[in-house]
Amino acid sequence: MLPTPYYDVDGITIYHGDCREILPYLPKVDLVLTDPPYGINTKSDGMGKLSPWADLCNSAFWYADWIKTCRSRLRQNGCLWTFLNWRSMVTFQKASCDVGWPIESLLIWDKCWIGPGGQKGLRPSYEMVALFAMPHFSIDDRGLPDIQRWKWSSIKPNGHPAEKPIEGMAWLINISGGDTILDPFMGSGTTLVAAKQLGRKAIGIEIEEKYCQIAVKRLGQGVLPL
Repeated sequence: MLPTPYYDVDGITIYHGDCREILPYLPKVDLVLTDPPYGINTKSDGMGKLSPWADLCNSAFWYADWIKTCRSRLRQNGCLWTFLNWRSMVTFQKASCDVGWPIESLLIWDKCWIGPGGQKGLRPSYEMVALFAMPHFSIDDRGLPDIQRWKWSSIKPNGHPAEKPIEGMAWLINISGGDTILDPFMGSGTTLVAAKQLGRKAIGIEIEEKYCQIAVKRLGQGVLPL
């Protein structure tokens, strides 16, 4: 059963809870845009294992579950964009195969910034966004490349460690079209803030109440149209 919204103002709705329990009761939407947990270094015990491959495959069951349910909430001309990185790519690929919904395209997000790195590897400067397309989805601008630059910062003004830039979320909303956006892993509400700035309706789901509170505060700050 769909719970009472945590927040419901001017076409923006927030639900506090596990998205897998809430998603089946939501109305159809035009776009799912989300940034789920990456599951980096997922291991069941960490002792005596040759590799974490089995754990990565097990994680794919969870990814496949919410991806499949999101697909059931999308209209036939809609799509799903989900952030990931090179460590979680194999898990997404496994989930994609399990669901039977291929990744249509992979966007490289140049963060215009380099993150911290150890002594052995290169410092990270990009993440990725996978596109899952419904049968009648299309991107009108056929000149868009699969590398985009949105500046990221190590400063997190809203307290979420993986917060994405509003610029990037707005860009993805704009190229995807549609009136109603869904973010099942809302975090501090960046997708919803971008949707509000663009005059779209949006639904967010977040399991941690502290981030619901942050999102509500951000939505009430009176954002200016992009």
